[in-house]
Amino acid sequence: MAYLYPLESQELMRIAIQLHNELGCGFKEKVYQDAFEVLLKEYHIPYEREKHISMEYHGVTLEHDFYYDFLCYDKIGIELKAMTEIIGEHESQIINYLHVSGHQLGLLLNFGAKNLEYKWYPNRPNYDWRQNGL
Repeated sequence: MAYLYPLESQELMRIAIQLHNELGCGFKEKVYQDAFEVLLKEYHIPYEREKHISMEYHGVTLEHDFYYDFLCYDKIGIELKAMTEIIGEHESQIINYLHVSGHQLGLLLNFGAKNLEYKWYPNRPNYDWRQNGL
């Protein structure tokens, strides 16, 4: 379980587990996103879907943007997947989103496996992944 925002983290995990228990695996990612949104609304969890994240490089805002699948409680970025397993590319995505956005906690959920897969990512602003790896 995540150490940052423990109450909010617990609630998000409860929803993810409920969703996986009810739908299982095998659907496309958008189906899980839509169903996750239904549960967020049912449990009155504040969220933004496809939360825009802009990035600056050398003082210039880049033309191409990033989007969390969800930003919950205005502080936890969430990415949903429907793959057979979580791979490094998925992890890099959420880590990069956290660094660019400045949010302190990210959650990667994978509904494509037989059992729900999840990983929590704290934002470590001073961590140099190029030297230390992910």
